[in-house]
Amino acid sequence: MKKLIIITIFQLSIIAVFAQQNLTLYNMDKVLQSQFVNPSIDVQHKFHLGGLLIPIVGQLPPPIHFNYANNSFYYNHIFHFGEGSKADSLVLDLDLFYSKLKNTTYVRFETDFELLNLGIRLENMFLTVALTEKLRYGFSLPRDLFEFALNGNMPYMLESKPHDFKGFGLHFTHYRQLAVGASMNANDKFSFGGRAKILFGMANFNTDIKRLQLFTDPENYHMTWATDMKIQASLPIYFDYMLHQSDGHLDSVTFGINQQSIDEFTRDGGVSAATKYLLNLRNIGMGFDLGVRYQFSPEIEFYGSVNDFGFITWNTNPQNFVSKGEYKFKGLQVQIPDSTDFLGETAQQLVDTLVNTFGFELIETGYVTWLPTSIYLGGKYKFHDLLHFTALYRGEFFRKSYFQSLTLGVNSNLTNFLSAHLTYTIAHNYAGHLGFGLSARMGFMSWYFVTDSFTNMLFPQKAKNINFRIGCNLVFGYKKIKSTASIRT
Repeated sequence: MKKLIIITIFQLSIIAVFAQQNLTLYNMDKVLQSQFVNPSIDVQHKFHLGGLLIPIVGQLPPPIHFNYANNSFYYNHIFHFGEGSKADSLVLDLDLFYSKLKNTTYVRFETDFELLNLGIRLENMFLTVALTEKLRYGFSLPRDLFEFALNGNMPYMLESKPHDFKGFGLHFTHYRQLAVGASMNANDKFSFGGRAKILFGMANFNTDIKRLQLFTDPENYHMTWATDMKIQASLPIYFDYMLHQSDGHLDSVTFGINQQSIDEFTRDGGVSAATKYLLNLRNIGMGFDLGVRYQFSPEIEFYGSVNDFGFITWNTNPQNFVSKGEYKFKGLQVQIPDSTDFLGETAQQLVDTLVNTFGFELIETGYVTWLPTSIYLGGKYKFHDLLHFTALYRGEFFRKSYFQSLTLGVNSNLTNFLSAHLTYTIAHNYAGHLGFGLSARMGFMSWYFVTDSFTNMLFPQKAKNINFRIGCNLVFGYKKIKSTASIRT
């Protein structure tokens, strides 16, 4: 059972094998998408057009951003070749895996589909419009959860210490983003840019856990949960939830997916429901990006930006399941039924037991979720027109934690139609992310490929982050931005 839990968690963590954190992209000023992370960047064409809605160009290749990252472990921390007689065999090393875990392990995925991107230069201003489909999903697991799965409750019980599961979390968000931006040169030194975003929420599920502890009494072995948490959902389907009381005391709980909402969603092959889902305008949010550049000298430039400062309000079938207090845990009695759906029935029994144990209160009011805001600070040294050196710091606020990275880069505009970028990033408690970016223009078509984890693709068994971004834009009116940096010899 212990091995099954660990293997299941690992399989969930490697579903996504491509992604992007926008570190190498930040200085790719020949690519319109660089304005996604610094809206003050001076893009080098007068007109850009791209996205899946553009016939042929938008599909070859499709403009996709996909991200996987975790902050604790990689494959070789779980499976690796053994020693001695097991030198040719993969072994499951739970002790090594457990030693690498942080207090809270975050596993995150990001998927973006660019539907439409438009950029146009007007005098001293560059205007952009972008329509993007975004998905953010993942989970977090506290170290105590693995301790409980591997060693049970005996070690903590002997110390009269509770297991702390506060770090446990699940989140899924699907939203559409309409962004309108502008950048301009204030003077010879300063450039500014910003993007205002209207966000249309499609679906959300998330947990907000302030307290979740399990205490086992060493005297009588009674198990008590202490909770202060919310489970929030705004989905096209919704849940039936009813408390049944007897003599003023909670007797049982009815919990399940509302069948009528399922029937409505699947009616006519789900076409009408899917249309209603995709055109949902009830969950509106706002967001902002701000960027600035400062030309300190002909050779040295500083820049910074704040991205995704914003929120979404959720009003479609909003359900808040709230649990706060102390609850006795009577355990889960598992009997092998005469059924082929043993796992399904056991899972349903587990859900029913947990719902009964925590005595959730259902509050059907709208709620708000915040975007994970990121901060970028960096600088560029123009050694030569064809060779620039960069440094970039990134910080991100995500689910009450703050993640940081440092990226060093070399950028070369080899010709008017070809540029290459190489980066080295320290992130996710691992120094070894080698990134690579390439943009190539042929006539009015400009292709780009960028990844912050090129070496991780080559050696996925030692990767905490694997990613890429790829796409194609129509570009017209190339404007060469000349550097006054002198040639170094």
